[in-house]
Amino acid sequence: MTWADNIEKQWRESNCDMRSISPDHDVGQCIRGFKLLANIPWDSVDDVIIPVNISEKFHWFLVVFRIKLRCLHVYDSMKGGSVHTKKVNEAVGKLATMIPLFLTSTGFYGKRLDLYANKLPKYVHKSQSDPLDIKHMMHAPQQEDISNDCGLYTCLFAEYISNDVFDMRSIDIDAKYHRQRYATILWHYGKTKNEDGAISESEVTGTVASKFGGPCIAKEHVSDTTNYPTPRQRTRN
Repeated sequence: MTWADNIEKQWRESNCDMRSISPDHDVGQCIRGFKLLANIPWDSVDDVIIPVNISEKFHWFLVVFRIKLRCLHVYDSMKGGSVHTKKVNEAVGKLATMIPLFLTSTGFYGKRLDLYANKLPKYVHKSQSDPLDIKHMMHAPQQEDISNDCGLYTCLFAEYISNDVFDMRSIDIDAKYHRQRYATILWHYGKTKNEDGAISESEVTGTVASKFGGPCIAKEHVSDTTNYPTPRQRTRN
C-alpha cells in the first residue's frame, strides 16, 4: 500500500499524466513478475491475492483481484464502524484506480487477449484504464470483537482462496486452532530448513527475481505439514 499510496499521489499531482505510471515502478515490477517471491507475472494467472495493511488502524484485510471479473473482492474480518469502513474503502479505491493504469503501462492486456476476444461481460464496455469494480464479501468470517486476529484471518482467507474457496459464508473459523496449526507448520519449516542448511529467497539481498540478474537460489523442499496434529500445551509436573 505504501507503493500504491505514493504513486497515486504522484499521478494526481501530475494531473493524471500516464508518464508517471512506469512499468519499472515497484507496482509495475510486481505485475510483470519481479519483486515477488513466487516470481509469476499477473498475465499468467486469473486471481491475484493482495494482503492490505491500514497502518493507522493496525488492521489487515485481504483483497483478491478477480481478473476475468475485472473486480476486487474484499475480505475483511472486522467489518463495521464508519471510520473503519472509510479507511478500508480509501485503500481499496486506490488499488481499483491504480491497478488498471499499471496493467496498461506494463502491456498486460496485450498478453491477455482472451479477456476481449471472449467478450467477457466486464470488459466489453470498459476502457482499459477505467477503475476496477469493488465487491465487499459481506459473509466473510468475522473475528471476535476484542481479538487482534485480523492478521490470522487474512492468512486464512488467502489460504482458502489459494484452494479456490471464494465463498466463505459457511466456514466457521477456530482462531485458537489455526494459530496452533500455523505455529506447527512454521516450527517444522524452520527445523527442516536449519537441518538442510537451506536459504529462503526472502533472505537474498536485492531484487528477488533472477530475471534481473540477481542470485538464483533453488527453493527449499519442505515436507507437507498440512495434516500434522495440532500441538497440545504441555503441563509441568
